[in-house]
Parts: sequence; structure tokens; C-alpha cells
Amino acid sequence: MSIVAKPTVLVDEGKSPYRIIIPADAVPSERYAAEELQKYLEHISVVKLPIVTDDQPMTQCEILLGDNKHLRSLGLQVDLAKLGSEGFLLRTFNGYLIIVGGRPRGTLYGVYTLLEEKLGVRWFTPEVEYVPKMTRVEIPPLNEMRKPVLEYREVFWTEMLQDADFAARHRLNGHHYQLTEKHGGRAVVFYPFVHSFDQLIHREICEQHPDFWPMVDGKRVSGYVQRCLSNSELVKIAIEQVRKWLKAHPDATIIDISQNDTGKWCQCSECKAFDDAEESPAASIIRFVNTIAESIERDYPNIRVETLAYQYSRKPPKTLRPRRNVIIRLCSIECCFSHPLESCPSEENRSFSEDIEAWRQLSPTLYVWDYTTNFAHYLQPFPNLEVLQSNVRFFVKQGVKGLFEQGNYSPGGNGEMAPLRAYVLAKLLWNPETDVQKHIDDFLNGYYGRAAHVIRAYIELLHRKVKEKKAHVHIFDPPTSPFLDDGFLEEAEKLFDKAEQLADNEEVHFRVQVARLPVWYVKLATNRVKGEKRLKLLRSFLEIARRAGITHISESMKLDDWAERMSKE
Repeated sequence: MSIVAKPTVLVDEGKSPYRIIIPADAVPSERYAAEELQKYLEHISVVKLPIVTDDQPMTQCEILLGDNKHLRSLGLQVDLAKLGSEGFLLRTFNGYLIIVGGRPRGTLYGVYTLLEEKLGVRWFTPEVEYVPKMTRVEIPPLNEMRKPVLEYREVFWTEMLQDADFAARHRLNGHHYQLTEKHGGRAVVFYPFVHSFDQLIHREICEQHPDFWPMVDGKRVSGYVQRCLSNSELVKIAIEQVRKWLKAHPDATIIDISQNDTGKWCQCSECKAFDDAEESPAASIIRFVNTIAESIERDYPNIRVETLAYQYSRKPPKTLRPRRNVIIRLCSIECCFSHPLESCPSEENRSFSEDIEAWRQLSPTLYVWDYTTNFAHYLQPFPNLEVLQSNVRFFVKQGVKGLFEQGNYSPGGNGEMAPLRAYVLAKLLWNPETDVQKHIDDFLNGYYGRAAHVIRAYIELLHRKVKEKKAHVHIFDPPTSPFLDDGFLEEAEKLFDKAEQLADNEEVHFRVQVARLPVWYVKLATNRVKGEKRLKLLRSFLEIARRAGITHISESMKLDDWAERMSKE
């Protein structure tokens, strides 16, 4: 006769015998985990459970957070070493609910996973969350261990950057979040943050040493350029500068030594000969970075050195290997993002797939810088929602350990479908195998209410158009792209008319209007409307955009500057 495990009832009819137990020596993130669990259980059930430390006598009804004495007294074996810094165990045992994770973030992440997956809490944006109301709160039998496959997870969208609590609830741990000790801090702290040659070897130093400048087309060139990385004196100065950085920034875990955001790499006889032999300009960079990494590894064994494989340096060298303390961050900037990176027939994606496979075999640690919006037109429809999961899975399959998903990071945010895309990306970075369609439906229902199914129809229309046109979509494509034709715009307008009519209230109505802006943006940017009709549409567009706090129309153009230009056309 089998014994069926019973659920653990935490609250029933407004009453609970439970309390939350934390270690007496709990780290800040474990104390915060208890506070978050207490707060949301109260929101759910109106019952506020007490938080006490494990130096108090044990009772029969406890939620055990972290590695505490009460947990150990149960005789359960929990291998904390296997959990790392972010893994955790969720378990029910004889009426106890156990949430124990590695320090510093594991227990906190366990609490958020319980709230989200077992109790139905949702954090859609920093301002919009869903907390179910229950008179009876019960936890099903649990014995689950979780550990993220990615060590570094950063969704670089404004919607995730502005609120550290919100980022932590999505278990993001990247450099740009203002995560404090209560969140368990950041998994990585860079100094500097990419494109660092000007900071490493200042231009003033190059003026004193002209041979530090790169040789391009037979002459040394100055300005925003790369450096002559085969110059032994430059290497010495670079090592000294890195040591200064390490002393000045003791919180840094990764030192970035990477090319400036331009071409103009050195082709002097020595640099060129080495690059030619290795069949890639990445060779000079890797040799340079390896030398610096070797020079600091004895004194700073826990520091890693990162460099980019980006544009001209994306192809890996033929035989040269990055040192064990070097991270390669591969960038997908040239790719098509309307089709999966792995299976898209475009030359850009085939080439990228070849490069990531080669870097996988060379690199001790591989990160990826991925792109998830149109940087020339933040408000232009960007049909990539259907490929986000396949791309993240592809990266993980290739051994990638860190993902930086760059989107609209302007101060005002609210790019095209920004809240939804940021939400989905966060879910994928935590669990690449998650049910993305369920997350999309959850978000649309929670954020757009009765208009959700119409917004879903719009998203499907956009992606269907791309397939019909067999379009490859890149991150700087113009609004004259073939899938943004009159037929698409006409259908989209009808859908948004319906969505606005269905909106539950003024707040939801405004969210629908913001979602509609990309359709109007295409009309305005391509002069699909003329005369007084155009001026009226522009006024409506700007009124909604400014009310939404939108500051930028592209990575390099502010909304106000664009508005002035549009008003003159």
C-alpha cells in the first residue's frame, strides 16, 4: 500500500501555526528572503508569519530558510557545495517547508521560485504585479533542486535596470543592476565595462608614444582607434594600468580589456604577420590579453580578464588559446534575429554559428553579447519573440556561461513591446527550457487584461508577416522593411482599435496606446500619411510617448530631436 504525501498547509481560514526560521548568523540576503516571503504570504492570505532565528526552540510548524540548526536537527542531508552561490533546494518534510540555498543568493532565489511557481505570484513590471488571494495556502509535496545553467544573466533593458528589487525577483545577477547585500549582490562586477582601450592606454600617452597608435593603410592613425598591441612598451604600461584598476576597484571580479567600438586595428608588420598566421585579427588581441592575464593571476587568482570577439575580431584565431583566466564575450551584432541563429539560412547566421562553435572549443569561459531590439529605431516592430528561446538554448548548447541581452536601455525605456520582451528574456536566462508561451500569456493577461488576446493577435500578425515576406531582420533595419507594408499597418490599426475598446480601465488603455506607438512610428517615419492627417498623428504620437516617459527614439537620437525633424517634413 503506497503512502500519498499530503500538501503542507501554511494558512487556513486566516490562521497559521507557522513561523519563518532563519539562521542566527543569516547573511543579509537570507534575512531579506524571510522578509519577502513574509510580505507576499501576507498579501496572499492576510496572515503575517513571524520571523525568528534558529536559536529559538524548534516547533512542529516551521518554514526553514537557509542552512540553520532546525534544518540540521531533521537529519536531512543537504549538500550545499553542490548548490554553488545560486542553487537551492525546495522540500517539504513532515510538515516543514524547507528553502535552503547556497550563499549569497540561493535561498532568496528559492523563495522567489516558490512564490512564483507554487503560489502564482507574478512580477510583470516594477509597477505591475499579480498576487493571488487565498484563504487556504498549501504547498504540494516538494523535493526539487534547482541550479541555473548560466552563471551571469543580464537583461539590459530599462524595464529591468531601474529597480533592483524587481531584477532580483527575476533572478538576474548582472553588472548594471543596483543589487545590494540584501539581494546577494552581483555575480559579476566589471571594470571597465567593454570597449576599454582608450581607458587602458589613454590617448595622451599615445601622443607621447606615436608608435602606440595603430598603423592603418601604411600610416599611424590617431583618434578613436585601436592600439598597436605588439608594442612591448605599450604592454608594460597596460599591465601597470590594470594593476591600478584592481587597487582602485577592489569590488571588481572581471577586468575588461577590449577593443574600442570601431574598426581601425593595427596592421603594422608585426601585428599583421601574427594575425595573418592565425587567420584572424583576434590573434593580436588574445595574445595581448593573455599576457596581461598571466601577469596578474598569481596576485589576483580570483580575477578574470574579459575581451570581446566583436565585428573584425569575431573569428577566433587558428591555434592561439585564451588563458584559463580569460573570458571571451562573443557578439552577435551582424545576425538576423527573425530566425533562429542555429538554423537561419542567411550567411550572417551561418557564419556566426561557425564562429561560436570554434570559440566553444577554444575558450575556458564563453559569454555572449546578444541584441534584442532595433537600435536605429527603438519603436519599430522587431519580430524576434518567436526566436528568443531557440537562441538562448543554442547559446547554452554551445557552452555559453553568461548572457548579456541588450535592448532599449535609454532612460525612459518603453521601446517596442519592451515590458513583455524584458520579462520573457528574464525567464529564459533563468531557465532556457521554460514554457515561453505560458509566460507570454501570463504577461499579456496580467498587463493588458481583457485586451490581452487582441495584443496576442497583433504579435502573431507581425511574426506571420515576416514569414510571408521571408524577411531577415537585423538591428539597424529601416522602417521601409518589406514586412512593414500597408497591409500589415492596416490590420494592426484595426486590432489596436479593438484593444483600446476592450481595455479594462484608463491605466490599461494607456498601456495599449503605448503598445500601438510602433505602428504609428512606421507610418510617420515612412510618410504613409500626409498633410493635416500626418500632423494630427504626430501630435497624438508625441503626447502618448511623452506621457510614457520615452526619451529616445533610437540609441543615438532623443525623442525631442526626432519630433523637431518630423514636424519639418
